[in-house]
Amino acid sequence: MLKKVRKYYLSFVPPSKANRVKLNLRAYTKSGKRYIVPKDVSIKINRAIWELQNQHSGESISIPVYINVIFILPNRKRRDLDNIMKTLGDCLVYAGVLKDDNLIFKQTLEKRVIKGMEGVIIEIGLYNKKKINDKIIEELRSYKEGIDGI
Repeated sequence: MLKKVRKYYLSFVPPSKANRVKLNLRAYTKSGKRYIVPKDVSIKINRAIWELQNQHSGESISIPVYINVIFILPNRKRRDLDNIMKTLGDCLVYAGVLKDDNLIFKQTLEKRVIKGMEGVIIEIGLYNKKKINDKIIEELRSYKEGIDGI
């Protein structure tokens, strides 16, 4: 059970899932897509898993959570946080922090550029489901009816 917010740190920013090379495997298997992960990317992913394992104790979190992630970047090089977060979610699962990354019900991602500094700050806490405002649900319903009527 998650009783308080847990913090984890990485000494570097994990690579994006976009760094994986997609293969066309119709000649090899019927199961679908497969990827080749370049060796340098694989080493970084394994390093992230190792760092997370060293900070985590106890069982994997198996209840809905929110996650706040701050990526500290050394420069303004373009980076896609969504793809980096996909890798980070996988690392949290492989490290045993989360039972499954579909338990992340809310996530906040933030970039901070600090020249010469790099790392990740991760906060994981219990997700508190708040009731969605009925008015906004009605607006969505109205929008959908308008689209369906086109």
